[in-house]
Amino acid sequence: MSITAKLAEVMGEVGYVQKDARNDFHKYRYASAEAVLKKVNQALSTRGIAVSSSAVLERYEAGASRDDASRAIVRLALTFHDGDESLTVEGIGEGSDKGDKSTMKANTAALKYAMANAFLISWGDDPEADAQTDIEADKPRRADRNSAKNGIQESARAVFGEALDLPAEYVEFARLCDLHKGTRGINDLRMVGKRASDAKWPESKLLRWIRDQKVDLENGAKTSDFARLRFEIEREVQA
Repeated sequence: MSITAKLAEVMGEVGYVQKDARNDFHKYRYASAEAVLKKVNQALSTRGIAVSSSAVLERYEAGASRDDASRAIVRLALTFHDGDESLTVEGIGEGSDKGDKSTMKANTAALKYAMANAFLISWGDDPEADAQTDIEADKPRRADRNSAKNGIQESARAVFGEALDLPAEYVEFARLCDLHKGTRGINDLRMVGKRASDAKWPESKLLRWIRDQKVDLENGAKTSDFARLRFEIEREVQA
């Protein structure tokens, strides 16, 4: 069985992760990174798939004073290995902490969302739970702190958006992406274009390749099709 087929099985197995943790300040439940990793790791190991990772600190902001939190953005890449085959996915995480843990929090978040991106795990709007940070945000100067937080979140979105930016010559592919804008899995479809661009494919080759995969982006394409295209093109360009 190919690594693509194995990862597709993993996707079907880990599509839902039970919310196991609670943010006491805002009183909501969320799926912890530990729960996600435990479920995904079990599904991968039973199929003989190994995983390696690499992380890059995209941005770090030290707190202005001892009472201010430092903030970090980390981009993390996960590579799945099965014999001579491998596939790589990415995630971005943000972390803030008044001590020395902002980078570790960002790394954990990036790992969690890399897994979510790879296997389309969805749990909705899921900010990382940190009750002490939430309490501090309600103290004086919270407006300044919120402004700084908004700034780093915009930076994170910009980093992710840049990673998925499509080349200007992909006019038809961009139109096809727009047909599915706002649907679950759209970033997988956009990543297909990014990988094709990185591989220097002309748009005609990309569109022909998509048709060869029996996917009709004009009519009837599904979220599972987007994920399959992404896995297949990762395999194609790494061959």
